Amino acid sequence: MDGIELLKNDHKRILDIINELINELTGKVKHTNEESVRQRPRMFGKLRETLIQHLDIEERTFFPKLKAFVDTSILVDECYREHKRIDETLKRIEKLPEETQLDCGDDLLAELERRVQIFVVSEEDWLFPKAKLVLGDAKLEEIFLKMESRRSNRAGMNSPISPGDRF
Repeated sequence: MDGIELLKNDHKRILDIINELINELTGKVKHTNEESVRQRPRMFGKLRETLIQHLDIEERTFFPKLKAFVDTSILVDECYREHKRIDETLKRIEKLPEETQLDCGDDLLAELERRVQIFVVSEEDWLFPKAKLVLGDAKLEEIFLKMESRRSNRAGMNSPISPGDRF
């Protein structure tokens, strides 16, 4: 596995969590019991942590390597802007009272899904192919190891990352 494969796996996991939340809220998965309602904030917390960890890893281990290349510099700048938009949407959802974050924030959740889809397409269709060309397999393997190390260190800290910690 290399750094790009790891990031693609993250993208899939993030979109799966968002879809699970949307299905829960739109009634495609019908859970109306009290336990299901209590699960929603935890599901959002899982989404938030997975997404922020992913963005953090990209920004600290992947993007800096690509910023130095003319072929990828502009794309990296756009990815940073997309990350910032995602952070802003997360902050708007977090400002809602916890018990209504998802019930009242379904429009915001749809906005978050749209923003994540945009950044996934930007990265997977545009940035990743160029990254493979400019970095090569050996460097991507090295980046993968750094990403895994960062992820392991973050997991051991047991402290959540907030969007404000990154910008």
